[in-house]
Amino acid sequence: MQTSRFSRVGWGWLTFALLGALIVGCGALPPPFGPQPTRPVQPAAPTSIPSPVAIETPAATNTPVVPPTRVAPPSTPTSPPPTSTPAPNLATAKLSVKDLPAGFQDATVDQLKASNLTEEALENSFTGIGAQARIQNLAAFQHQQRAQVALGFLVFPLTATEKTALEAQLANSDSALKAWGSALVGKAGLPNAKPLAGVDKFGDKSLGLTTTTTMLGVPVRADSVMIVRGGAVAVAMSYYPAAVPPAISTADLAKLLDTRLATALTGK
Repeated sequence: MQTSRFSRVGWGWLTFALLGALIVGCGALPPPFGPQPTRPVQPAAPTSIPSPVAIETPAATNTPVVPPTRVAPPSTPTSPPPTSTPAPNLATAKLSVKDLPAGFQDATVDQLKASNLTEEALENSFTGIGAQARIQNLAAFQHQQRAQVALGFLVFPLTATEKTALEAQLANSDSALKAWGSALVGKAGLPNAKPLAGVDKFGDKSLGLTTTTTMLGVPVRADSVMIVRGGAVAVAMSYYPAAVPPAISTADLAKLLDTRLATALTGK
């Protein structure tokens, strides 16, 4: 914005001097008929001038000066700092071999690597769930007689926004398959994937997928269930030969894990 310019105006000052003259004169006219006897003039009695009266000035009184009272500013009530909600302890939200039917045993690290079911591989598959979400409480089991592999884990934590977005993706099988089909049943199983019945009743939102793929010439059934509860996601997976009934259904496996998660979140 351009600054306005102001012109300076000179002001002339005219001073009037008021001059007063007071002339007082006294004189004697010359006598018209010659000199006249002069009558002695009595000198005027001196006028006594009264002496100035001294005006007594009252003595100054030393009045004590009271310093002004300092007024303290009104105190502003301070609000206590917001308390952050502590993260729930989810250590107990984990499956154990004791939760499963007889015949199951803990899968070895080598078995998980051979099946590409390591924590690192699962982390890469489910990395899009939340910015800070990580795989936790991974537990995997193998049933020798039924050749079934079962596992469960958590993905935690989720923000409220991330949870809302995930629930929207699980609202129907089409959106869930598009968003999480590869993570739940693998890319090879996507063409034959379909909703898994009886698993849409867990947590705040849940959905499952099932498919059949051929591995080493054997048709293998792959089931997965994703459960959203609170700020966590529970995932249950099961792999078994399509011709052999599983030792535990994937729906029952998901129910066990969801129950553990609910208990850990509520502390009851």
